[in-house]
Amino acid sequence: MFGTAIELSQVSIKLLIKTKNLNKMKSTVNYLRRFAAVAVTLLFVTSALFADGEANEVYLAGATNSAAGDYVVTGTDDVYHFQGEEYAVYNVYYDNPSHNMKIAVSDNENCKSYIAFTDGYWFKYNCTKEGFGVRKAMFNSAAVRDGFDARAYQNQTILVKTRKIEKDQAVGLIAAYLPKLQG
Repeated sequence: MFGTAIELSQVSIKLLIKTKNLNKMKSTVNYLRRFAAVAVTLLFVTSALFADGEANEVYLAGATNSAAGDYVVTGTDDVYHFQGEEYAVYNVYYDNPSHNMKIAVSDNENCKSYIAFTDGYWFKYNCTKEGFGVRKAMFNSAAVRDGFDARAYQNQTILVKTRKIEKDQAVGLIAAYLPKLQG
């Protein structure tokens, strides 16, 4: 009678120990699952931030009231060289990606010079005594040139009648108005 009770209690103790070990294993597995979920989430977030090789903060955003749609301007670490000067570069992204471009900014003058460019065109903006607007345009082919409206170009030679303009205002004006040149 006592032998059976002792055997029964030993079996109960072994079962209890196995249950504790099983619970410990389950909590370890749950911990590992949570850790893996956090690691995967962290991987996706960092991949999204560094998708184009650099982390960019939004510098400016606005609307064009054109087929390009709304725009977002982000900073880059790129440098654009033109006529011996270095220009800081901003990326401009539109709802319609065919309008995406870059804006290069030179801080070396009283009124900064700005160059809006893609692989197909190049527009220079700066200040004169009449105000801020587009001054020069260059195209890599006649087909690209034919896609731009000469009258809209003439209308944009004075965007603001001021000799001094802040960088964010100038970049915003270029980002908003340049797509309207594309007829």
